[in-house]
Amino acid sequence: MFLRARHLLLGLVLLVPGGFAASQDAEQPPLVSWKELVDHPSRYLGKTITLRAQFHSRVESWSAYLTRFGSHDFAAFQFWSDEQFPWIQAEYQRPLVRLFARRGQPGEWALAGARVHSRYELHVRVRELFLDLPWVEIEDAIPTVEEISEGTNIHAARGIDLLEKGNCVLARSEFEHALEGLLPAHARAELERLRDECDAPPPGR
Repeated sequence: MFLRARHLLLGLVLLVPGGFAASQDAEQPPLVSWKELVDHPSRYLGKTITLRAQFHSRVESWSAYLTRFGSHDFAAFQFWSDEQFPWIQAEYQRPLVRLFARRGQPGEWALAGARVHSRYELHVRVRELFLDLPWVEIEDAIPTVEEISEGTNIHAARGIDLLEKGNCVLARSEFEHALEGLLPAHARAELERLRDECDAPPPGR
């Protein structure tokens, strides 16, 4: 009787497209952009979501205000959001995403050896809303293959400077160098747009 029930259950699972894989995929927290989270934080309060962001630094000190995120129990980390292009100096100097990880827990362990510019897929829980911002705890951090490297930032910044000066040939070369390597799709699309701008005819022609 037990074996019959077990076989029946297995058969029902296999009838679902993708079988166990489909079940596991359904359990993944939904992917949400940082902009969406900041614009509509109450939608995600108390929920676990997935964020993708690029590591900037560990934060040494901060004000927890009235939140639970004091430095005794939590570590803080700063990231660039996927809406930011860190080859632009103003955005490089102002990474927008601040997240917290409970000390001695997997969220902190996963970022122990994080390098500047490393990109992560982060499973996070929105714990509180304060000062019109989501205060978010990292539950897990998984490094991605794609990242916007320091070299990409340098070449892209040079390309923009050359393009603004009208030197399209050298600008195009810099953008081609910036496009080398494994880039996230949004960064590749923007760099390709800038590269193609080098080939556009001057205004008035």
